[in-house]
Amino acid sequence: MKTVLVTRPIEEATPTAEKLEALGHRVIIAPMIQIDPVSFEIPDEDRSLIVTSKNGARLGLANIGNKDRPIFAVGEETANEARRLGFTNVTAGPGTARQLVPILLECGISEKRKYTHLAGNVISYNIADVLRQEGLDADSTITYQSNPLRSFSAGVQEAMEEGEIDAALFYSPRTATTFEETTAEYGRSDWLSKMDAVCLSTRVAQNLIGPWRSVRYAIIPTEKALFSQLED
Repeated sequence: MKTVLVTRPIEEATPTAEKLEALGHRVIIAPMIQIDPVSFEIPDEDRSLIVTSKNGARLGLANIGNKDRPIFAVGEETANEARRLGFTNVTAGPGTARQLVPILLECGISEKRKYTHLAGNVISYNIADVLRQEGLDADSTITYQSNPLRSFSAGVQEAMEEGEIDAALFYSPRTATTFEETTAEYGRSDWLSKMDAVCLSTRVAQNLIGPWRSVRYAIIPTEKALFSQLED
C-alpha cells in the first residue's frame, strides 16, 4: 500500500481516489486546478464534436439535445463520459489529442465532416488549428475555465512535511507545473524530494523540473498504465 497524492480537479479526483482505494492505497486529495463552466453557443447540428478531456465532455455536451450527434473523444475515459451523458455515436481515439488527428483526418476527408472542439480556456494542443492546416473546416468553442489553485490545506502540508506521501499523480502538464510552483511559493521545494512524481505521459513528465525523489510516467497514457507505476 502507498499513500498517493491526487492533484486532479475535485470532480475528477474523487472517482480517481475511489479506484486507488479499491487497489489498497491511501489517498490524499490536493486539487491544483479548479474547473468552472462558462456559457457558450451550441455548435450547429452539421458539426461533429471533439472532446479531448472529461471536463470537455461533461461541460461541453451536457446541454446538447441530439444524442446521435457524432462525438470524437480522446481516450476511453472521455468517451465513457460522453456515453454516460447519453450519446450513442461516440468514437474513442487513443489517449492524446495528437494521436486522434489521423482518425479525424480520415473521417473529415472521406465523409466531408466539419468539426468543433469543445475545449477549455487553456489548450495545450490546438487540434482545430492542426485540422485547419490540413484543409478541414474546424474550430474551437470554450466550454469551461480551468484556474490554478495555489494553496495546500494544513493536512496536505503536514503529510508532505512528515514524508507520508509516497507518490504524487499528475494527469496534465499544467497541474504538474502548478504543483511545483506552489511548493516553491511556500518555500518548500524540499517536499518534492520526499516523494515520487508519477505522470500520465512523457509530455507531463517533461514539465517537471523540481528535485523529486524520482519521476515516472505511464508507458501509454491510460489510468491503468499510470496506476501500474505505483507498483514496486
